[in-house]
Amino acid sequence: MTVLNTVFLPQNKGHGNASREAINRCSNSLIARMDSDDISKEYRFRVQLERFMANPKLDVVGGIISEFEGSEDNITGFRAVPESDAEIKAYAKKRCPVNHVSAMYKKEAVLSAGGYLDWHCEEDYYLWLRMIENGSVFENIQKCLVNARVGKGMSSRRGGWKYFESEKNLQLYMLRHRIIGLPRFVYNTAVRFAGEVVIPNGIRHKVFHLMREHDKEYGLTVNETVEKSCETENEVQYPPFSVAMSVYGKDNAEWFDLALESVTLKQTVKPNEIVLVVDGPVPEDIHRVIEKYQKILGGG
Repeated sequence: MTVLNTVFLPQNKGHGNASREAINRCSNSLIARMDSDDISKEYRFRVQLERFMANPKLDVVGGIISEFEGSEDNITGFRAVPESDAEIKAYAKKRCPVNHVSAMYKKEAVLSAGGYLDWHCEEDYYLWLRMIENGSVFENIQKCLVNARVGKGMSSRRGGWKYFESEKNLQLYMLRHRIIGLPRFVYNTAVRFAGEVVIPNGIRHKVFHLMREHDKEYGLTVNETVEKSCETENEVQYPPFSVAMSVYGKDNAEWFDLALESVTLKQTVKPNEIVLVVDGPVPEDIHRVIEKYQKILGGG
């Protein structure tokens, strides 16, 4: 049975701090990350738990995400990430190596690396880097685990001087900690300056689209899903896990409802708790969604 535990923050503290609060409140060792406007595949948690069960050394298990605009079936591309631990750590020198919304991780490994720390739009990348330095073991499942909502608003948020300064400072962190050398620092910073400062928003949106993979099917087949669902019904013993989420005042209540539904009612293996941090004041329609799932799931 899944319980919804809700934490209300009186003031908005930002994404990184809200994530930190959610992680600290989770009661299980395994925690899945979820955003308030995306949709998890119904098999997501089952396949991630199976990887942790098969390899106890793993600390982070992510996966591929699809990106869609408007309706969920309007997929514009896939953000593929490397599979193995060695590939992920090499990729981290160039780009964020784990799709944050797809991640499931061990609470102890996250906290041992310092947990979530506030870093403008890059708190996840910053966390992965510190976990890599701390010796954590990663894997990305080569299946689509989450359908992520995107649009022109996302490309505008990933541009401008403030965003570039955040990215540049993260590259400086990598240089100072000898994750990358000076040539890679210069290259990474130059590419980001061109993409985030020089290029207009409209063109940046097209560039993001070109960078994604297209015309690929990363999901499980119907037969794979049905077969594994039958195994679940035959009482396979999966470890307990939590889902950490946050929501704030500018989130869309309808999308938030769909996100909660996807990690609770539609999963073949369900979490035993959702820890939801309400990051500052939110409008009444978001409160109604929270109350809806408190009635369905229980909790407070």
